Amino acid sequence: MCGIIGYIGGNVESNLYLGLERLEYRGYDSSGMVIKRGSNFTTYKATGVVEKLKPTIKEVATFGIGLAHTRWATHGGISIENCHPHFSSCGDTALVHNGIIENYEELKGDLIKKGKYFYGQTDSEVIAKLFDCKLNINNLRRVREKLIGSYALAIISKNSDYIYFAKNKSPLYIGLGNDCALIASDPSCFVGFADSYITLEDGDYGKFSKKEVIIYDKNNKIIKKQPEKLDFSFINEELSGYSHFMLKEIYQSRIALEKIIEVYQSYAMKEKLEILKNKEFDRIYLIGCGTAYHAGLIGESYMRDAFNIDVFCEIASEIIYKNLNIDEKSLCIFISQSGETADTLSALEYCKNRGGIVVSITNTEYSSIAHKAILNFPILAGQEKAVASTKAYFAQCIVLYIITNYLKGIDYIFPLQNFKRQIDFGDDNILKSLASKLANFEKVFFIGRKRDYITAKEASLKLKEITYIFSSAEPSGELKHGVIALIDKTVPVIVIATDEKVFNKTLNNACEIKARGGKLILFTTLNIDNEIEKAFDFVVKVNKVSQAFMPLQIILSLQKLAYFTAVAKGLDPDKPRNLAKSVTVE
Repeated sequence: MCGIIGYIGGNVESNLYLGLERLEYRGYDSSGMVIKRGSNFTTYKATGVVEKLKPTIKEVATFGIGLAHTRWATHGGISIENCHPHFSSCGDTALVHNGIIENYEELKGDLIKKGKYFYGQTDSEVIAKLFDCKLNINNLRRVREKLIGSYALAIISKNSDYIYFAKNKSPLYIGLGNDCALIASDPSCFVGFADSYITLEDGDYGKFSKKEVIIYDKNNKIIKKQPEKLDFSFINEELSGYSHFMLKEIYQSRIALEKIIEVYQSYAMKEKLEILKNKEFDRIYLIGCGTAYHAGLIGESYMRDAFNIDVFCEIASEIIYKNLNIDEKSLCIFISQSGETADTLSALEYCKNRGGIVVSITNTEYSSIAHKAILNFPILAGQEKAVASTKAYFAQCIVLYIITNYLKGIDYIFPLQNFKRQIDFGDDNILKSLASKLANFEKVFFIGRKRDYITAKEASLKLKEITYIFSSAEPSGELKHGVIALIDKTVPVIVIATDEKVFNKTLNNACEIKARGGKLILFTTLNIDNEIEKAFDFVVKVNKVSQAFMPLQIILSLQKLAYFTAVAKGLDPDKPRNLAKSVTVE
């Protein structure tokens, strides 16, 4: 889940640092860079967020070659020793790595027997120690053949003016500029430097300079790749008066909806939807991780209501261990904000190998998942800088609603336009008041029925992600089957109720909590009388909308509740501990 960048050209330090800022969503446990000028290396390392590296860097304008890395720790603690770049035993070769080497312990044991010294605990250092002092293609080929796992590697040597690279199961792209050349985990790093880029495939390796790019495929044959036009812009988002990006991005859900309405009316998008409609399938699988999985559950609820076929929502990290009935009649929809989620990519390959019709819903159209799918449906949410996904979840659900309605032959534009006018972000004063109380508790439960239970799962995830409060979501009817044993006066329970058909049953479950001393908080879009309201310690009312959009209406206030609770605890909601935006390891 780390981010890597390599650069050949002038102002190496400042340009690498800009790349690190763009890649920080991939991890911010530590960062580092190495610069080669002549036959010398200059190295900078710092633990913590990327901005802590900046004061250590000495800017130089002259030509150079460099690598940089921002880390999300997997193997080894957060320390300078484990910070990238890593070096060969002779110190002449430096590398940065994104991924996980599954056989690193075996390789490390062999290297130790040969007298190699290790200064840290990472799997990445093992790769560096596999290189001898002379970096060349044969040496790179020999090393990559020993590695089992995922890797995007960028490597430089004191004795070469090339950047060497290798890719397997981790994203890697080469940027082609007039006065520079780059390599990175994300082509957004190339904006302002290159007009085109090359997407590397699994098994590709080689080297590049300002003048040439040499790529070998997994069969060790030199190949030519057609560069793709860099036709997107990196938006340097500003806070624009908001305290944090998370809050800004919650409010940008309306903008995402407007963009979706605009684009999904276009001929090109309807043509893509028509291609999907013409596919023959008799079951649907929706597959994702974390927040994307919860969006899949909302999509499953839409599709189960609309179609007379089996619809399943599966956790991507578990699907490869199940003997699922996936074949050429299975529509497999993969949901991922980044389009690089490693577990989702593995599940995609699993379904593809079984003949499934592979479709993706992503926020990143150049991503690996979008690239491997036969059709990609963009969510058009724009960049999310906060780690906790908000507007992307909202947009994923909207796109799933559109796909469902199009396949069913029902208009989706008019209902979406109505919803856009009715969006309610909640009352900040009420939510801040509740957050100030919630910040004092150590655990919180969420309950709901039907789609409200799905919303409870996503709201619970948001709260635990950024406040570190233990949080769990339960179906309302399941409380009495064990969970109620955990309820006492120290436990607040947030009840989500937007469905009038099951409100009385949900209310009965709330009364069971009240009878055992639990604190009751109600989030609802329903009109309730004063007697019912008295049963709750706190009530948050949100404007009613069409039943299909209730989960999206209510989640906006619940996202803000998590945000305000984190702020009340003095935490940074944009960069929660131990998390990264793009989960590129399994």
